[in-house]
Amino acid sequence: MSEEIAEPIPSAEPEAQPRSRRFVVDQQFMLTAVLATIIVILAVVATIVLYGLEVSKAPRTVVERAVATAETATQEQPKVAQSWVDLTYAYVAADRYADARSASANGKRVANLPAFYMADAYMLEKQGKMAEAIAAYEAAKKRAIEYYDERVKAASAKGATYVASNSELADAAIFKARLLAKQGEGAAALEEYAIALKVDPRMADVLVEQADVKAALGDLAGARADYNAALRFIPDMPEALKGLAKVGGE
Repeated sequence: MSEEIAEPIPSAEPEAQPRSRRFVVDQQFMLTAVLATIIVILAVVATIVLYGLEVSKAPRTVVERAVATAETATQEQPKVAQSWVDLTYAYVAADRYADARSASANGKRVANLPAFYMADAYMLEKQGKMAEAIAAYEAAKKRAIEYYDERVKAASAKGATYVASNSELADAAIFKARLLAKQGEGAAALEEYAIALKVDPRMADVLVEQADVKAALGDLAGARADYNAALRFIPDMPEALKGLAKVGGE
């Protein structure tokens, strides 16, 4: 007898065909492209955010730019005293008084200039501490005298003559005089104006300020003399003419 070979019975469901290699490669490529796009987008967003942060930190106002410039100058040339003077005033203008005091102290260690004492006094004035500011301007006067004498001696040691005027002393005296006048201390203010005018008697604006104080104190003759003196240096000076008209002068 011959053997009968049974034929395989076909399954009810067709066998799943394996995915083509091309389909798998395309899917991987698409996934890689999507991930790359996401990375690029995140990088762009990060760049924009960082740029925004840097822009927000950048100085926007004149005061902020002055601070940034002065800070850079002291970082690049820490042994230049004037850079510390500029930084002190920049901080004062920005109402950063603690930083201003620190900058002044650092600058004095570089060179003990009268300008730092003036900055210290101005800082106190700006904070409304008038009595302390007046005392600080007096300290600035003293330092100006000492510094001037040091320069005179240094020049003499080299066989030279120091002929420049003590402008730092005049400035300190003028600022002190203005504060004293505001505080109603006219007589004391006149003493300071006299110191400044002794340094440079040709300061027409200071002559007018002195005349205003004299007029307020009732010294009309003295006020007229000062207004006329100012007009000799600056003819038709509006402030002097106005003051002179008030005290009945010509």
